[in-house]
Amino acid sequence: MEQQDKYVHSMDWGKDEFSFDNMRNYRKYQYDLIGKYIGTNILEVGSGDRSFTKQIITENPNITRLHSIEPSETLYDMHKSNFVFPDFATFGCTDLFDLSLEQTGLFDTAIFIHVLEHIQDDKKALDHVFDLVKPGGYVLVEVPAMPSLFSVHDEILGHFRRYNKTHLRSIIDIKKYEITKLWYQDPIGVFGSWYFFKMKKIKVKSDEGLNLAKNQGGIYDKYVIPFEKQIERLITFPFGLSLTVILKKRG
Repeated sequence: MEQQDKYVHSMDWGKDEFSFDNMRNYRKYQYDLIGKYIGTNILEVGSGDRSFTKQIITENPNITRLHSIEPSETLYDMHKSNFVFPDFATFGCTDLFDLSLEQTGLFDTAIFIHVLEHIQDDKKALDHVFDLVKPGGYVLVEVPAMPSLFSVHDEILGHFRRYNKTHLRSIIDIKKYEITKLWYQDPIGVFGSWYFFKMKKIKVKSDEGLNLAKNQGGIYDKYVIPFEKQIERLITFPFGLSLTVILKKRG
């Protein structure tokens, strides 16, 4: 799809060519990082292909409301027919900064899974969602880690940055949020990202990029993720391809 908007660049391989729903182990791995903090009244920022929305609902039988927003008309239109969702799940082609408490009421959980790096003013995003979450509620964030890995891959995906712990802490207002947990994950993925995207400069929207996603991506999902998941239960690594933070709203 060549159509672009201000939110996406060349980040789509095409509806029938690639979907994160094919990476079942990876989606389960992402969910398990934050799952115990997810409540029953959820705001998901960044629907994407809706595969993580599906994961949330599959894992949570007690959800009463899930509202998922996607600001990109390109992505929203491309994936609006993906999956069948229960009535408590609603979707909107909406920018986070256009949401207000009067429109939505309060949520007990807000989720940003690889979304914050797409928002130029990331601190403003965390400050804004603060007003949409109940006191004691959680804001759950996963972002790409290690600025040294920033490559053509990130540029094409529309990333403004990759994060380390210092940077992520710097955008969190500690008067508003308590940092419950902050940690790196997926250390093996660092080496693949460095080789394929930093060294070989493979572009996502290319035949080589598509083959990489299908072939090496399949191996990564089938073998690497389950192995890492077991290891990370025992060891917290000082680096990783991604960085997750659990924020609890004060008050």
